Amino acid sequence: MGIRRLLTALLVALAALALAHESRQVGPYRIVIGFLYNPAFAGFPNSLDLRVTEGGKPVEGLEKTLIVEIIAPNGEAFQVDLRPAHGQPGYYRGWFIPGVSGNYVWRVRGRIGDLEINETFSKFFHSKEAVLDPREYTVPKGR
Repeated sequence: MGIRRLLTALLVALAALALAHESRQVGPYRIVIGFLYNPAFAGFPNSLDLRVTEGGKPVEGLEKTLIVEIIAPNGEAFQVDLRPAHGQPGYYRGWFIPGVSGNYVWRVRGRIGDLEINETFSKFFHSKEAVLDPREYTVPKGR
């Protein structure tokens, strides 16, 4: 019975992670994007979590051809420093600190292979907002 519960818990955790990312087919490429840490909290470091595949195979070298921006609720854009994730071909990171709670948008533009792209992603989170106010989750309250 212990193994069954463990496997069920693992599947639930993986499903929650999948819901915290937006996946889209763009030409022959599958783009999956979201925050590395979910839920995200205002004032705490987080990162872009970007995966790009073609036919299920990782696409590498995109740190040279893509520009990725996080757009805050007030419309201010911040270009993340896109870097390959260590030991994970086709995965990319870009660190930042979301300054306020609210709904954020990712913008990805540039080239993947011969394809010019300019895509926005706004459905990559599974909480009430993309970035939560940490004061709502602080114990004890009022500190």
